[in-house]
Amino acid sequence: MTEVWFYVSEDASGNARALLLKRLLERARQSARQLYVHTNDAAAAQRLDQWLWQLPGSFLPHGLHTEANANAQSVVIGHGDDPGEHHDLLINLADQVPDFFSRFQRVVELVGGGENDRTISRERWKLYRDRGYSVTKHELG
Repeated sequence: MTEVWFYVSEDASGNARALLLKRLLERARQSARQLYVHTNDAAAAQRLDQWLWQLPGSFLPHGLHTEANANAQSVVIGHGDDPGEHHDLLINLADQVPDFFSRFQRVVELVGGGENDRTISRERWKLYRDRGYSVTKHELG
């Protein structure tokens, strides 16, 4: 059954979730996990793709779900209703929990310290818990 992990930061700045994502992706580079990063739409996926290319001091092989070689990458960025062949680790950056989340071994939700982030995460926590999924909170500095 799918495990759901909430990574929570006390950082209330607007880029708290981006910093959490960067930390997770750096860890992923050192593991054999396959990551699917789910965004709201094509524009958000494109912005994330560009951001990853511009990260100083690190390179993380990744691709957009719409690219021909996407399944060969350890990190795939996508949106919409079909994550393709991925089923290992889902990082949800979208406003809603995607309907396909249960096909993944683990789902990661990133939570910044701002009140809006906390409110949204509480709703998601309840959704997962009410559906019977194991939900774990990880506090990060």
